[in-house]
Amino acid sequence: MEELYEKGICKSIGVSNFLIEHLEQLRKDCQITPHVNQVEYHPFQRPQELVDYCQSRNIVFEGYCPLAKGEALNHPNIIQLAKKYGRTPAQICIRWSIQNGIVTIPKSTNIKRIQENCQVFDFSLDFDVAVLNGMHDGRHVSWDPTSVV
Repeated sequence: MEELYEKGICKSIGVSNFLIEHLEQLRKDCQITPHVNQVEYHPFQRPQELVDYCQSRNIVFEGYCPLAKGEALNHPNIIQLAKKYGRTPAQICIRWSIQNGIVTIPKSTNIKRIQENCQVFDFSLDFDVAVLNGMHDGRHVSWDPTSVV
């Protein structure tokens, strides 16, 4: 990947599901720091130490599964905030992620939901970001990289 990057064939190098120890190993083994790290990120899985690590090293933290594969959409806190802001639970989760400085990639094949997911830039969660931040319980709904050596 480094050779392709240096030749200009690719514009950036990305990794997925790398924890701090994996990124540190890359630093030892490679010359180029990855430009992006794609990791599961939603109200139940908010790896703040990893986010801080990436940001301090100019690695873009890109969060996938912002709706926790639908689990977050039925959580009472999220439903309450959706009512308060006149938004959908999905919009609340996506907006929260963006307000936390995360590049967010929600998945949908439904055109209506894709359009809805894009309508998150005209409101702010204000102090309610803390409510969602407090929901972190370490739960993974996707692949868990903690056992990879």
